[in-house]
Amino acid sequence: MGILQSASRTVLGIDVLFLLLLGFSFLYLDPGTRSYVMAQLTLIPVALTFLASVVLIYTQWDPFE
Repeated sequence: MGILQSASRTVLGIDVLFLLLLGFSFLYLDPGTRSYVMAQLTLIPVALTFLASVVLIYTQWDPFE
């Protein structure tokens, strides 16, 4: 397993933690408030890095070999 695969697994774990925390926080945020909007905007980079790490793990792409 290359360094990119290891890093992708670490990023995937961190993203899962962030998604769990965001999901829990949505239970206590009121729609339309600034905090709710910021939580929604936080989902964009978390979802993008989650998707990228899943794709890298699935395809097993390692450019450093």
